[in-house]
Amino acid sequence: MSGPVRMIMSFARRVSRPLNWTQRHPAKTVTALFLSWVAALVVYAKFTEHDRFNAGFEAAVWEWSQVGENPRPLEPQEREKLVESLFSREAPDRWRAAGKLASWREPAALWPLIATMQDGAGTGRTCLISQALGKLADPAAVSALIEAAQHRSNVDLRVCATHSLGRIGDDGAISFLERRSVDRSVSEGDRTVAISALGEIGSVRAMPVLQEIASSETRAALRSFAASAIRQIELLQGDAASNLLGALGDNGDWIQDDWILAQLPRRWNGHIAAHLNEILRAPTETRCTPRVQIMALLSAKQAVEQTTIESLALSAGRQNRWLASLASDPKSADVRLAQSNL
Repeated sequence: MSGPVRMIMSFARRVSRPLNWTQRHPAKTVTALFLSWVAALVVYAKFTEHDRFNAGFEAAVWEWSQVGENPRPLEPQEREKLVESLFSREAPDRWRAAGKLASWREPAALWPLIATMQDGAGTGRTCLISQALGKLADPAAVSALIEAAQHRSNVDLRVCATHSLGRIGDDGAISFLERRSVDRSVSEGDRTVAISALGEIGSVRAMPVLQEIASSETRAALRSFAASAIRQIELLQGDAASNLLGALGDNGDWIQDDWILAQLPRRWNGHIAAHLNEILRAPTETRCTPRVQIMALLSAKQAVEQTTIESLALSAGRQNRWLASLASDPKSADVRLAQSNL
């Protein structure tokens, strides 16, 4: 037998051994493959963790940079291109365009967004469009969103449209949400979303309806959501800034930190800035997402204290050090934002 043939046969035997073992032990093979897959995911997560954190922080900074009364304007050509994309045959193009127009709070997008939401092209599309209308926060969209919130068959659209009414929160939205909250002819889910939206708005006008639900409704879930909405409204009374800061990090009443942080920019003062800096410097870490959002809010308001950056830079936590590096280099952060295509 020649040398090359022996080499080929030897290689074939080596390859066949694991295959034979696999055939004899199928259960162990599946387990080994699963563990290998998990290990690969862990390794991939470690290698990409820094990039994912940076991307999340940049997205949060971008959102916070749009909270002021004068968000950055879109260039005319880009505005026209995005509006045209709303009517694209490719669904991802429509969704990306809607998201960008909403983030930029582009007024010219209002009626194109309403038109695409009303064309009945599918659950995912219309739901995302209604979410974009909520981010625009234009009361002119309320009547279209009320119609969408009562769609007969599209449950996702009803939910998204109702949430968007909660983000806009004008008198027309509140009136509809109040009626929806006590309407026993609609599903419990629809009533729950309406109750939550009233809490998002935080208007004392909704208190009588919510108190009635909390005290006399037979369904426990609806009572719980009403109590939570009442708590949100209570936080906005009196010294709202102090109330909100005191509730940050304590979700015992189902009050989300995201909602609390969204209320702070319109009440911004030195006390809020100082308190948020203290939270970031505290040795007991708040959950990851609020820390990113807190730093993003402070960065957007140009209120990050140098002592906060120094404290985070010396922290044993990797994410704290990343926050420090991102916050200490605002020019670099602006460049990354410009390149992020958000």
